[in-house]
Amino acid sequence: MLDKPITLSATSLARVIRAENIGEPHIALAPTASWQPRDAEHTADTRARTEIQRLGGLDRRGRLDADLAATLTLLCKPAVEFYGWLTTGDTTTSVLAAATGRDAVLATRTGDTVHLRQATPDDLPTLLVAQTPDVPPGRGNTVTLTSDDLPSPTHRGSPQVRLAQRIAELPTTGSGLLYTAIRDRLGRRQAATHPLRYIDTVHGRWLSHARPGTGLTIAPADHRALVTRLTDMHRTLTDR
Repeated sequence: MLDKPITLSATSLARVIRAENIGEPHIALAPTASWQPRDAEHTADTRARTEIQRLGGLDRRGRLDADLAATLTLLCKPAVEFYGWLTTGDTTTSVLAAATGRDAVLATRTGDTVHLRQATPDDLPTLLVAQTPDVPPGRGNTVTLTSDDLPSPTHRGSPQVRLAQRIAELPTTGSGLLYTAIRDRLGRRQAATHPLRYIDTVHGRWLSHARPGTGLTIAPADHRALVTRLTDMHRTLTDR
């Protein structure tokens, strides 16, 4: 695995992964797809190779360094992954905290810039949540909504709905979508059905999470609350 953090472009990362037949970049790290003429494609491939070489990622024979190859394989096909898109102001950063066995990596992408560093596999949800701003929990109580609470032409909706609407109308400073997924020994991927959402408002952070059979929960949230929810989401996958 990586012996030091590295920074490279998402474009170069994706091109090297494909050139080495490692797989496909994780959705959180993949650059925006675009068509280019063949000459431009060749130039981009050469540029990507040069960038990897500059980072010390090629051996004397021009082959991909074994530790970097292992890291890229982990990024493409992790056994455990926690990932998401975090927005603060006008900037969105995607994050992937992934592990296979005792090997783990934390990757962040903002625009076309990707940062990679070795991580510990024991607390991936905390790694992901730590990339969000440190915002205090919102002021208020937990709201749980079911289909019976929703407004209709003859029903204004329950007090719970009206409280949820007031939360949704608060001015925001940021938001995020957080996910988790696992792979079995055959490489089959299972992901959580619904993301964990959060919004940062001028009055604190709120999470929302929909779960089949239990409706939608909206609750004040700090880092610990997000980690707990992500851990529960992961447990539903491993308990299947």
